[in-house]
Amino acid sequence: MGEPLQDLRVADILTFLAVRRCGSVSGAARELKVTPSQVSKALDRLEKELGQPLVRRTGRGITMSDEANLAGPILEDVVSRLRLVRRKETAALPVLTCAGPTYLMTVFLPAIAAALPKRRFRAVELAPAHMRAFATERLYDIALSLGRERLPEAWISQSVGELTKGLFAPPALAKRLKPFPAPVERIAECSFVMPVYFANGQLAPGDDDCPLRVADRRIGHEVGTVGLALEMAARTEQLVFGPSIAAREHVMQGRLVPVPVEGWNISEALHIACHADRVLAPVQQTIVRALRSAVEALSRPH
Repeated sequence: MGEPLQDLRVADILTFLAVRRCGSVSGAARELKVTPSQVSKALDRLEKELGQPLVRRTGRGITMSDEANLAGPILEDVVSRLRLVRRKETAALPVLTCAGPTYLMTVFLPAIAAALPKRRFRAVELAPAHMRAFATERLYDIALSLGRERLPEAWISQSVGELTKGLFAPPALAKRLKPFPAPVERIAECSFVMPVYFANGQLAPGDDDCPLRVADRRIGHEVGTVGLALEMAARTEQLVFGPSIAAREHVMQGRLVPVPVEGWNISEALHIACHADRVLAPVQQTIVRALRSAVEALSRPH
């Protein structure tokens, strides 16, 4: 049985969310029109009630704790549901929450929403590790991922098509790497923008599935999302390996160039995972059909 929460105040949750949004106690105080002391007391009460630290105080201000980064989306959802009750909108369109990388949701969530016009959708960006951590909570109902995520038995996962991965470079660097396909030895001489994740209170290197091992690469910038990795590569003389679908806007704008490499031809399955108890079978089937059509459309020549 969980600990009682009878002393939990909604006002304290709203204060915490304001601090999270503003990035400071003073900023939250201005937004809420209260004193910084009142904000600090609300944070102390909420930390005591939840039994975990939410902010770290330093000489330069505050930073969110790991616990706060995990609790934030849940508390946002709590407040959102309370507002629906107050507005008597509980009979509104049923909501499905989709989790996954932004680059996948940007392309595929609109296709799902168009196929299910009687549903309202909410999008939550989650890294794979956080997706697995929240799989037993009610944070999300469907999840998009490249490759099958290790989710509990209550989740039904299906492959809906293949998406390619590749190497990308800013135009000047791509020109120096020609002729294509470039040999792996020449690629290894360049710096790579690499993935990095924040977990268990520390930064940890990520895996971008590049055929060239991390040990054989020159490490350049390290960032936490695919989108930022592509942007960093576009503005610096560095390579980035990642999903072609994420890089397509950069390629169309001429900011990045696909770099064919000898022996590299990589693709990975796009998976949709649905919670069996919260997403009925007919809805699951509609989502799968919509995604397969969207993946086929991407593969057609333009």
